[in-house]
Amino acid sequence: MDYSTRVLGTGTSTRLRESARGIVLTIGRDHLTRVDLAGVECFNFQAARNLSAVLDAAGGVKSIADLYHTVPPLMLALPRLGAVSLAVLGAAFQLKKLGGDRPLESWMALHHDKASKRPEIVTFASIKSHSRDRIAEQRERETLKRRTAARRNKAHAIRVERTLDRAAEKNTNRSARP
Repeated sequence: MDYSTRVLGTGTSTRLRESARGIVLTIGRDHLTRVDLAGVECFNFQAARNLSAVLDAAGGVKSIADLYHTVPPLMLALPRLGAVSLAVLGAAFQLKKLGGDRPLESWMALHHDKASKRPEIVTFASIKSHSRDRIAEQRERETLKRRTAARRNKAHAIRVERTLDRAAEKNTNRSARP
């Protein structure tokens, strides 16, 4: 690309050159630039940045290969990550020569839940949907537990109060006898 300093100006030209050579995807110790990703026909640089940010915040991933071998797709069903970010991850797998001709399918198959009876690979959107449903169910269970505990505590407080009132009544009745 022509970054003419005469036409664009030195500052703009320099900034564009640095941007072209800059790192857009960081997974552990692996850093990929726009040029690297473009080499495997991946041009979704914002999705790459989102993927980097989410994985950096989650921590624990040492490299792209480590992610491929240890992190199941369900763990990436997170806010800000969608199918496009997953496609960028597939491009990273492809760059590191992980998973053969179909790296995303190989990754999904590698982490397929052996206990489930469904041998087919499902879409990332359905994984995220299932994950959201599970989170909603968990929140519902936690809310129910809190309400149950609150009712139990209130009932206990009422029983204690009644018992103390009865004991106080008995004591006043005994002291009133001649």
